[in-house]
Amino acid sequence: MAFCPRCGTEYVEGTTDCADCCVPLVLVRPPQRETQPDLGDLVEVWRAQGELSAQLTRSQLEANGITPMLAGESLRLTHGFTVDGLALVRILVRPDDVRRACEIIASTEGVSQCAGCGFPVNDIDGTCWACGARLAE
Repeated sequence: MAFCPRCGTEYVEGTTDCADCCVPLVLVRPPQRETQPDLGDLVEVWRAQGELSAQLTRSQLEANGITPMLAGESLRLTHGFTVDGLALVRILVRPDDVRRACEIIASTEGVSQCAGCGFPVNDIDGTCWACGARLAE
């Protein structure tokens, strides 16, 4: 058997190049690369308003042992500011870290937590962005 050193596809004996990557095959299977978690496995806990806010939130979570993932980076890095949701950065964490992440974000951002779901919410919002519950006035 032969393997592509880039994509890891296995080929039958006699094949010399990867049909997709156009590189010579090797006889030893390359080690599996660590993949990014599927976004479907993560939970959105906050929506940062731009680069600075997203990086500060990421740093606070990492300092507390939580590894967040930022989604929406391509727009954020292109535009660098938020107007009507443009370049909004979604902060996602593993399901086991949701409660702690919400508490950390609420305390570092100086915002409240929704009474219904516990997610951090801006005090000026009328409803929780995560569960839709009306916020106390």
